[in-house]
Amino acid sequence: MEKDMKNQANLLVKECLVTALIRLVREKPLSSITVSELAKRAGVSRMSFYRNYNSKEDIFVDHLRDILDEYKKEAIRDQNHFYDLENLRQCFFYFEKHREFLESLFLSGMSHLLLKSLSEYMTETWLKAENGKKRFYILQAFAGSLYNTFVAWAINGYQETTDELASIIHEVYRSSVTDSL
Repeated sequence: MEKDMKNQANLLVKECLVTALIRLVREKPLSSITVSELAKRAGVSRMSFYRNYNSKEDIFVDHLRDILDEYKKEAIRDQNHFYDLENLRQCFFYFEKHREFLESLFLSGMSHLLLKSLSEYMTETWLKAENGKKRFYILQAFAGSLYNTFVAWAINGYQETTDELASIIHEVYRSSVTDSL
């Protein structure tokens, strides 16, 4: 019981720190944000920060891992292809759901974390030992496509729906990947 309360308190501290960091990077560069300022904005002590993280960047890494873990639990894996329309809909739904956080990654110069996570997810989920190098590079290209599509979508002010984006990417990969495999 006491352990559960500590875990709940710890989750709350982490949530407060993520929220505070997202807001702060909209105001100034990550390098200008101090741990004291972050802790104060989050309403937690510096000790609480250091109990959970070694650096401000660790907040991004940890939260992105949480988002990916949540995505994996809900992922549609019974489809045949990584570019299936339902997989893409879910992906863009998650981009939209977490766009404020993802935008903060870009603002802080840490967008490479998203690309790395997408690349790792693609190979962990869709690459089998018997697939070979060609499939590996196709999956890496696909991860880059998802990343760049999110960037373009953000730059364009999120004008398209998640369904529209999923349909566009699905159409591109349905014809090109099928021909190359």
